[in-house]
Amino acid sequence: MQVSKRTTLIGLGALFLSGCVGGGGRMGAVSARTTTQYTPAPNAGFDAWVAGFRARTKGINDSTMNAAFRNVGFIPEVIERDRNQTEFKRSLQDYLAIAASDERVSKGRAAYGRQRATLDAIERRYGVEGNVVAAVWGLESFFGERRGDIPVISAVATLAYEGRRGAFFEKQLIAALKILQNGDVTADRMTGC
Repeated sequence: MQVSKRTTLIGLGALFLSGCVGGGGRMGAVSARTTTQYTPAPNAGFDAWVAGFRARTKGINDSTMNAAFRNVGFIPEVIERDRNQTEFKRSLQDYLAIAASDERVSKGRAAYGRQRATLDAIERRYGVEGNVVAAVWGLESFFGERRGDIPVISAVATLAYEGRRGAFFEKQLIAALKILQNGDVTADRMTGC
């Protein structure tokens, strides 16, 4: 299965965005870490799905698969957050007032200026405009100020297993595994909110 770099970047950004601003959380508030504990719940169906996914997925080496799925688990709260995303619970006017607040715009301009060279390099390499990457960065993490602690592999696997958008999340899971395989981050540090 071929996943383009552009699709990977945009898709993972969308995934992290949906998790961070979803769940009816206070999108305007910033915290260093999320405060909710996400504990995997026993789920035999999920365990069987993971085994099947691992068996049919090509292009990811065994050591990456083993590291990625070592502590993977079904996280019911991820499904709840996915189904209660802020952007679907508020009017467009209310959502945009938060998403494009004066504070976020000001921080965005400063962050874009500081990271201009990196954003230009991303645009050249992946074909995604730097301002789009910065916008996702700002919505997802308030420009790095809000970091999550939900294990990404468990979260994406949960959403793929759940099935509402299973094919989409399977592609995102493969993209996340490729990031791990490339050595860009370790499985235990690949977290989101």
